[in-house]
Amino acid sequence: MSDVLFPLFLQLTGRPCLVIGGGRVAMEKATRLLEFGAVLTIVAPQLVAQLQQRVAQHEATWIPELFQEEHLQGMWFVVSTLRDPEINQRILAEANRRCIFLNVVDQPAFCSSHWPAILSRPPVTVAFSTAGTAPALAGYLRRTLNEALPPRLDELATWLAYWRKQVQPILPELEARGEFWRHLFALGIVEKFAGGEQEQAEELIRRALQTLENARQEQTHD
Repeated sequence: MSDVLFPLFLQLTGRPCLVIGGGRVAMEKATRLLEFGAVLTIVAPQLVAQLQQRVAQHEATWIPELFQEEHLQGMWFVVSTLRDPEINQRILAEANRRCIFLNVVDQPAFCSSHWPAILSRPPVTVAFSTAGTAPALAGYLRRTLNEALPPRLDELATWLAYWRKQVQPILPELEARGEFWRHLFALGIVEKFAGGEQEQAEELIRRALQTLENARQEQTHD
């Protein structure tokens, strides 16, 4: 299996996902999937207390059985926490047949997708993967970047989303919009916003928009 991974973020809200296994690691994976809105099913003969509580609160469906191929029916994403390589090989073969992405904890040879180290400041999410070769390194990178990211990152993303909507009708071309924002980032609007100088940052955006408007008027007069 190729080690070159295509990075992709999935919209799992309302989509059926499966966790195979009922132990502590399964609880961690189930908790994450539920945080991102998955409709969760757990297949395992027994569950740890935390997963039993999730089921009791109707946050997940429990199938108290050993894995069977039919458990993959209708699933968008599957995680196996089982340690038996023969069973994980069976799961991978059936998941591939059904075109379902599979993550197997700590056994990258059976993975068609890899669980990343996640740094989340909604709506900003950053994920790190080492293709299963060094999960501890991915965690280290997450912690290092967390310290380097600007403060108020969530507010910054929301603020930029507002201004993106203002700019898009003026600059409908994607390439021109990208150049516009790169220019403003070079002028330091992120640093100004993060430093509490939101008005100054917005003034830079307004000036840049006014410059565009002036240039268009000159072209019209020509």
